[in-house]
Amino acid sequence: MENRYDWKFQEKPDFERLRRVLKREEEPGYVPLMELFADAEIMAAVTGIDYPCDRAVEIFNSAGKVLDGGDTELIELAVGLMDLSIAYSKIMNLDYVTMTPVVPMGKTPARLAATLDDENRARRAWHDEHRGLITTREEFEKFQWPSLDQINIFPVEYAASKMPEGMKVIIMYPGIFEDLKLLMGFETLAYASIDQPDLVEDILERLTEIAVYTVDMAAAHPALGAVFYGEDMGFATGTLMSPKFLRDFVVPRHRRIAEACHRHDRLFLLHSCGHILDIMDDMIETVGIDAKHSFEDKILPVEEWYKKYNGRIGIIGGVDMDLLGRGTEEDVRRRTRQILEACAPGGGYCAGTGNSVANYVKLENYYALVDETRRWNREYA
Repeated sequence: MENRYDWKFQEKPDFERLRRVLKREEEPGYVPLMELFADAEIMAAVTGIDYPCDRAVEIFNSAGKVLDGGDTELIELAVGLMDLSIAYSKIMNLDYVTMTPVVPMGKTPARLAATLDDENRARRAWHDEHRGLITTREEFEKFQWPSLDQINIFPVEYAASKMPEGMKVIIMYPGIFEDLKLLMGFETLAYASIDQPDLVEDILERLTEIAVYTVDMAAAHPALGAVFYGEDMGFATGTLMSPKFLRDFVVPRHRRIAEACHRHDRLFLLHSCGHILDIMDDMIETVGIDAKHSFEDKILPVEEWYKKYNGRIGIIGGVDMDLLGRGTEEDVRRRTRQILEACAPGGGYCAGTGNSVANYVKLENYYALVDETRRWNREYA
């Protein structure tokens, strides 16, 4: 697909400057661009690389096959996705490239569902929330947990060999609460939190041991700059499970994972959708997150998050996904400028979407977000 936009955000990548911004060690004004990830369809459109985007979900569902080399086609698909991500970061001239470590653990398979008329960008992944792979103690004992020697960070090493100077790798790692929901099914988890709390705790503990090991190994690599920890804990009006459940079962384990990252002096960035204000102090004071990502205007606009937490953590993104999917370029520019005017002068802010560069985002709208941030930096930084 022909790229009709100038996507380059800056002249050269500079992850250390991005780090200083998020740690509030840089003079206020300059605003880096940062995302959790961009969907394969977006990266393919930007780079012009012909990639079978509708098959990307197979990699998520089949990490074990990628690792054991038993499926050559799947390995080629995974390597192609890494190459696509690296090419995207180079063209955009981002400060980082996003990779995912290989953890061969079975999960409730992701499924695809059509959401748009555009058949090239029409499918989103979803999971069965009713029943997962582990619902009983017996299923827990029989589950094929990965051994630590099966886990590897080849994607980090691969990206490191192809990155330009100044760029770092950010690994995207799924949170233990996310994986708990995937393994049990959210409905089963809700019942089990009352009926089988010991089972819930044992699953979380096993997931934590795996996460600590993987994050520690990745963070020790000199090419790594940050861990983007994806842990959706909320919905529109509150946390998915009670704040007490999260404080008792999840937050102390989050702290152990963050410590594995911080012992190597890497950034630990939280991505969490939904209304999680009731546990934000826990995430800042107990866990020690360096920044928060994922914001939705109908819950609380990013400017309000910034007012509450600037000075304690960095704030990333915030241009609402509905606006990016259905608004006009002018609407996006106006909203991006509003956010920049509220957040950039005080420092500690990176621009971006409210969630990710999803395949339903209009390319011209994402370009407007990027370009408005670029204009801001020319004018004020």
